[in-house]
Amino acid sequence: MTISRFTNGPAARYANASLLLGTAAATLLLAGTVSTRADEHLVLVDKIAVPAGTPPKTNCTVVTGTGLGAFDISFADPKTGLYVLADRTNGAVDFFDASDDTYVGRVGGFAGVQCKADGKTADNSISGPDGVVIVGNQVWAGDGDSTLKVIDIATFNIADTIKVSDPNNPNAKMRVDEMAYDASDHILAAANNANEPPFVTLVSTDTHQILGQIVFDGTNGTPNATKTGIEQPQWSPQSGLFYVSVPNIDPNDDGSGFVSVIDPGSMKVIANYPVPNCGPAGLAVGPNHQAMVGCGGSFGTPPSTQTVIISLDDGGILANITQAGGNDEVWFDPGTQHYYLAARGTITNGKVTPIVGMVDARTFMFDGSADTSTTAHSVAADKPSHHVFVPIGFVPAGSPAGTDPTNPCPDHGCIAVYLPSSVDNDDLGALLATR
Repeated sequence: MTISRFTNGPAARYANASLLLGTAAATLLLAGTVSTRADEHLVLVDKIAVPAGTPPKTNCTVVTGTGLGAFDISFADPKTGLYVLADRTNGAVDFFDASDDTYVGRVGGFAGVQCKADGKTADNSISGPDGVVIVGNQVWAGDGDSTLKVIDIATFNIADTIKVSDPNNPNAKMRVDEMAYDASDHILAAANNANEPPFVTLVSTDTHQILGQIVFDGTNGTPNATKTGIEQPQWSPQSGLFYVSVPNIDPNDDGSGFVSVIDPGSMKVIANYPVPNCGPAGLAVGPNHQAMVGCGGSFGTPPSTQTVIISLDDGGILANITQAGGNDEVWFDPGTQHYYLAARGTITNGKVTPIVGMVDARTFMFDGSADTSTTAHSVAADKPSHHVFVPIGFVPAGSPAGTDPTNPCPDHGCIAVYLPSSVDNDDLGALLATR
């Protein structure tokens, strides 16, 4: 199957820009004068149904719904026009057209939802798929049996399966989780976060050979994350280095984590940036040598909720965003110059209020949010269309009334699609540049 962007011409991009700006803003733009808009927020514009498939056979004995329930990381790629999701419910990577919000198909063969011995409680450490990233005409996806699976987009088949062995325990089979791609050296960095100690594997995307592994056990310049795991890696084209979120270290209980810096040439950790009062989870590289750190957990009062922007040059804290937190995945969209946050753990007035939030990468201003779901821990944005994709899980059958009250698709789950409803002066140049 060959997949292409169906709506990607100048007219389509102009239509998307017009929707974002609104009629009044577009009129002002044509006249050459634009006033500041202070009412930016995200609007739910579409809900993509995820077809029920045939879930893989697992040790789980309880079926609590059909559609999209359990999932992990997602990724949007402007070159292929695809949005892909690690769909554990159906044991597959799901494909969507990012411009017209349509389901394209899926590739199965993954672990799906695996449970603990009770047969009822999901065990994320051996479930899959997990992390996903698009590299050229391939999707690289981590699976729950400690393998990397390479999907050929043209044929919709798994073209290769790469076994990732734990350097300390070759018999351990924990998931290959989140990952990042070094476009200069053609190297993939994949995190095995559930192993004790966790480790990062560097793989050549040309030869599919493992180049090296970095164990986060407190030796060779690494933080000791034996009991706390590691999270999202990212690669910066500005520095040529990988960065990895480390939620905490052993023994340390003050709630401070780190962002570790990896040189892909030496395959070593060369620096560790402390992130106070934050358990780093999601990570997104933005402009001007900066990155957003999504705090999966936050400590201390105030703030009770936060997200942090750091300098990639020295790890200095550039901004604390207190309106959103409890993040897993965060995303930077160069089209709108905004970060998007899957902030399902945001606390407002002592109450958990799950949101997708957006932050201007140039001013560090919190530019609004929309209610989501307690399941909404994944987010990705499509640069050409400005669509912001947030997977939503169904509310399990038999749940008490009032469970997940802001869930936009409680019956079968969906991909919720958001757009900025309006823009301020800082956004106009970025939006027009994508027309």
